[in-house]
Amino acid sequence: MRADTPTDQQQGRLEDVASARVTRSPLSGSSDRQAIQEIVDAIRSGDRWSADSRFVKRDGLSWVWLGSLRTASEDVGLVIKGRIGSRFGLISDRHAIKQTIGAARLLRIGVATSEPVAQLNILTRSGVRAHWFVLRALEGESLAHELARGERSFAADTDLARCAGALVRTLCEASLFNRDHKASNLIVLATGAIGIVDTVAIKRRRGGEQSRRRMLLAMCKELAGIGAMPRRSQLMRSLMSASDDARADWRAIERMLREAGDTTPRVDPLGV
Repeated sequence: MRADTPTDQQQGRLEDVASARVTRSPLSGSSDRQAIQEIVDAIRSGDRWSADSRFVKRDGLSWVWLGSLRTASEDVGLVIKGRIGSRFGLISDRHAIKQTIGAARLLRIGVATSEPVAQLNILTRSGVRAHWFVLRALEGESLAHELARGERSFAADTDLARCAGALVRTLCEASLFNRDHKASNLIVLATGAIGIVDTVAIKRRRGGEQSRRRMLLAMCKELAGIGAMPRRSQLMRSLMSASDDARADWRAIERMLREAGDTTPRVDPLGV
């Protein structure tokens, strides 16, 4: 069985692992090390993924896998970002480090995110080497999916709008800026709060008008591109939660949306 590309893997599943070696682990403490080892052991076995585990993105030799894995002590939801390559340690290490730093910045201010578990060097049974970045999945639907589905009550939509705006305010007050603040990267949790995935673009930057408006624009632009823009009243509720100058922000965002022209995303966020 060949595994030169993700689509060549048996039935689209991660069952071709001959060895998995931890090269970097963001977690610390004996209990964390034990949890990491249990996850690595389960990955190595190749047959402990839930039936609905699947690839959710493929881009050349890179891919993203989402699934539930049965370890020795728990069922754990995982995201794996993988890349096929010929040399260990030089494939996705930089990306993983940036994401780990971004996740730590969010967790310090109480914003939920996918917590990094470990980076793995993988050798498949057919001799292909790869780099895997393993994270605990953030359970919930993306804001893009929630709004596109349109099945929420007015009160629920109001709460969601205010939470989305409050998240932007929280980031700005902590001098953080998310350059990739798309609705598809925002996860609506069971508690009603909103978390952030894909934390590579979380940067330190003094909170201010430009940072706030760029994050709000990123949300609105993607939602407009998939036809899921909330009604104006809900948008204003979101902006009022994010800003003390909501009307000026909305005028600026409207202008930037007009200047952007076609807002259709290059990759459909609803397709995963």
